[in-house]
Amino acid sequence: MLLVILLLAALSVTAAPDTHIVLMHTNDIHGHLLPEKGEGGLAVIAAIVRQHHPDLLLDAGDMFTGTLVSDAFYGESVMAVMNRMGYRASILGNHEFDYGLKAMRDRVRQARFPVLSANVVLPYDDVGKTRVIPTKGIRIGLIGLTTEETPTTTHPKNVKDVRFLDLVRTLEQVLPSLQKSSDFVIVIGHLAPAEELRIARAFPQIKLIISGHSHTELQQPIHESNALIVRTGSYGRFVGRVDLDFEGRTLKKLSTQLIEAKGVSPDPEALQIVEPYRAKVERQMNTVLGEATSSFSRIVEEGGALLNLVTDAYRTRTGAQIALANTGGVRTSLPAGPITYGKLFEILPFENTIVTMKITGAQLMRSLAVRLTAVSGIRVAFDLRKPKGEQLVSVTLDDGSPILETATYTVAINDFMQAGGDDYTEFANGTETKDTGMRLRDVVSDYVRKKNTLTPVIDGRIQIVN
Repeated sequence: MLLVILLLAALSVTAAPDTHIVLMHTNDIHGHLLPEKGEGGLAVIAAIVRQHHPDLLLDAGDMFTGTLVSDAFYGESVMAVMNRMGYRASILGNHEFDYGLKAMRDRVRQARFPVLSANVVLPYDDVGKTRVIPTKGIRIGLIGLTTEETPTTTHPKNVKDVRFLDLVRTLEQVLPSLQKSSDFVIVIGHLAPAEELRIARAFPQIKLIISGHSHTELQQPIHESNALIVRTGSYGRFVGRVDLDFEGRTLKKLSTQLIEAKGVSPDPEALQIVEPYRAKVERQMNTVLGEATSSFSRIVEEGGALLNLVTDAYRTRTGAQIALANTGGVRTSLPAGPITYGKLFEILPFENTIVTMKITGAQLMRSLAVRLTAVSGIRVAFDLRKPKGEQLVSVTLDDGSPILETATYTVAINDFMQAGGDDYTEFANGTETKDTGMRLRDVVSDYVRKKNTLTPVIDGRIQIVN
């Protein structure tokens, strides 16, 4: 009897078994399946994932919209690769709505993993709020969140039947029950940086936030309250790894790593899945429209030559006095060398059209005050430290003439802006509004064809003060 008691006592003080879980994560792939210049893309990430053998593979949204090999098939090609890679969950990013609700539902149903968002109310129930995934005996609870900015960062027509709930209130409602059924909770959020911080501060019990949306990779995680916030940038240039060490069911250690998708051959199985899709659009993708003598950056601090090219093309095609473009609609820079249709598609992937209208000088100034805007036909200065609605410092016509509040000007914009996207609500009050039906990238493609050889124009039309 004494021996039995001693054995039971020994068992009672034996340390709980240790469990090591490897988690890998992506975000903002935006249809980039194939590497560019030997790096990036989901096929390269697939090879890295195969090397690391993660227990969980997660994605923080914006899987689609950005390349012809994705968008020509409404994201079907991307989901096919993600299914083969063994993703365990993803969430809705704002650009998952770009193809419309029917196409989004088709992709959610195609997925062999749950697609989540707890704060999005859809007219169908295919998208879940949370999911518990048992992993090596540890119950990993996942909750998906989608940025509250979505109604103004996809075309408003795509979300007219959708509601986006407050992030903090949503977590207050769903987190307690998820915690009861989980040993460790992870927030997967397609969130603006301010939203990430807001959640971390409001819920100190959350220790890991896997995020996306801002397209800025975090070389080191952000430590906020008790949480680590991780992000991998965009277009498959990086993949994240998180190592979780548990003693029993209690997390004892968490470490993160950002892995560059470079120097690794694409995964052959991923390439095999992509090939039939790529072959269907190859000819169109590789059509050469012109030549860039050097690279065109979309970054204003680098001269914004690509923003200048895009707005100059809009103004030339329409004959408007002024052309404007939301900078978020111009997705990536243009490298030196041959300008292909496929590259212009990546720069302008959205199915937006050119709209012309007349607005007063006062309306123009109120619109420019909302945020940094690409321009042609005017010269502007912005103070980005100021709140939205107050960021315009000055604006004149190209020749230095002042913009008169009561004068009327013809303006070319895109239908996303005209519908109030990116908070450009003033354009709804324009007069003689006409949707030309011309797609943005088609207008720029024609402009490039006619110019044939293009050199970056950096003329200081946009100035950032302070």
